[in-house]
Amino acid sequence: MPRPSQRDAIVRAYVDHVVAHGPDAVTLEGVATRAGVSKGGLLYHFGSKEALLTGFLDWVRELTEADIATARAAAAAGEEPVARYYLRTSADDPQRDTAMFRSMVALLTLAGAEEAAAVAAREVMASWRDVLVEEAGDTLTGDLVAALGDGIYLRAIAGEPSTELARDWDAVLARLGPRGG
Repeated sequence: MPRPSQRDAIVRAYVDHVVAHGPDAVTLEGVATRAGVSKGGLLYHFGSKEALLTGFLDWVRELTEADIATARAAAAAGEEPVARYYLRTSADDPQRDTAMFRSMVALLTLAGAEEAAAVAAREVMASWRDVLVEEAGDTLTGDLVAALGDGIYLRAIAGEPSTELARDWDAVLARLGPRGG
């Protein structure tokens, strides 16, 4: 795996800083130190705290697009439907502490303080909901799967794994009806 670029390292450090200390504690100096770069190095990539937030939000959108592409590819290959992927990763990502999970925790943390983060969070959720609705063939089923996955994710953030649900994703999807998975 290639080493992340300095820009990516800074964004990851921003994520870690927000998750560890909250949005009010974010300083350019703190992020630079966590990223292992000088403040000047950080400012080369992100000229202000606002630019760093924008860079993070762009990164979350890119991660989301890549995750959706992975889900679609798995479905196209007959490995698992998008709905099953969404539910499974909603439970698995927190346990593996993935970049996507940490970014979503940071995004949801920031959403309470930064309107741009709240907008991005809604966009991410809408992107997934649209894909799930498309696969399900109806809005209600797609929205139910999205809400279930979101709930699984929120439980995981709070430290409450959805163990019973994770035992059989196919059975969970079957409860939603014949087009749920």
